[in-house]
This record gives sequence, C-alpha cells and structure tokens, in this order.
Amino acid sequence: MDFMRILQSLEEFLYEIMGWLIFYPRALWRTLRHPVAVAVYTGEQLKQERDKQFTEMVSPPLMLILTIVLAHIIELGTRHRTMTIDTVLGKELFSSEQATIATRSVVFCLFGLFGAMSMLRHQRQPTNRDSLRKPFYIHCYLLAPFALGLAFASTIMSFAHGDWILAGAAPLLLSCLWYAWAQTAIYTRILKMSWWRAAVRASVANLLATGVIIGLYLVVAGVK
Repeated sequence: MDFMRILQSLEEFLYEIMGWLIFYPRALWRTLRHPVAVAVYTGEQLKQERDKQFTEMVSPPLMLILTIVLAHIIELGTRHRTMTIDTVLGKELFSSEQATIATRSVVFCLFGLFGAMSMLRHQRQPTNRDSLRKPFYIHCYLLAPFALGLAFASTIMSFAHGDWILAGAAPLLLSCLWYAWAQTAIYTRILKMSWWRAAVRASVANLLATGVIIGLYLVVAGVK
C-alpha cells in the first residue's frame, strides 16, 4: 500500500515537472510580450476556485522561484562563484544551494511586496492576506524576466574583462528598463492613472525596496 502511494506521488511529481517544461516558457514569453494582459489574467484567475487557477501557466510565485533556480543553474554552469558573506548570518543565508535560492527569492519578493503595497495604497484598500495577493502575484510574474535578465548580465560581467563587463551592462540596462516599463504600464491600466504618475509611483516603490535590501545587506554583512 505504501509502495503504491509512493508510485502515485512520483507520478504526480513527474507530471508536474513535465508540465513546467510547457507552462514556464509560455508564462515567461507572455509576460515579456504582454505584461498588462498577464496582470489582467492574474486578477481573473484569482477569482476562480484554487484548484482551477493558473491552468494555462505556472502560478506567479512558482514562476519566480523557478526563475531563481534557473538563474542559479546558469551561474553554476558557467562556474561563476555565487556571492558569499563572511559573517555568521551571511554564512547561514548562503550555506547551501537551497539556502542561496531561498535568500534570493526573498530579496526579489521584496520588490513585489513594495510594489503591491503601493498599488493597495493608491486604491485605498486595507492591507491583508486577501487584498495583497493579487498585486503581489502580478509583480511575481514581472519579476521573473527581470531576475533572469539580471542573472545573464551578472554572469557575463563575471568574466571580468573590459569588453565582457560592457557586454553585460546591456542586458542589465535592458532588464531594468523593461521592468520599469511593464510596471508603469500595469499601474496605468489597473490603477487608472496617467503614465507619468504611474512611473513615479513605480519608481518610488522600487527605490524603497532597493533601500531596504541595501539595509538588510549591511546588517547581514556586519557593516557598522
């Protein structure tokens, strides 16, 4: 009986993995091309029953996690040394591959959290588990291409030659510009505000998230 349960669990696991090979590239491509449509799709899916949500694409948090894993694999494949911090807390956060992936996922999620809170504040909605889910999920989709672009840029720049550093700056700049454009376009559509106001609101949210990340880094690194 236990053996049959193991086989059934393995069957579901393999089916899920094979599904990712289809639904992850689809989600990434749709997000890159039509971020506003993906944001609308996210809102519609969250109105469905939980077992019927995101049947055409991977769910937003899973999309981001898979992207972080893919970015980490790219680093390992190019023998690029991942970041380490020589403090007690830093060693714990980057002590293993799993810990590194989890830490990076949390860091990117901070951008999603601040972006989601910015949207809720404009809509004058209370911040709770239900209201936060939709804007946070929208940002998870946006953060996946952004994180993947940063990974490519970081890998290219890690070769530490003048031409390579310059070449790595291109995908870095492109990723940042795409994320800013996509976020602004979504704010314009969902929050029903002008383009420049949406750009300012998105920029403020990203700057706040960046400030918090820098502050956390200084704490983890033991900088006084």
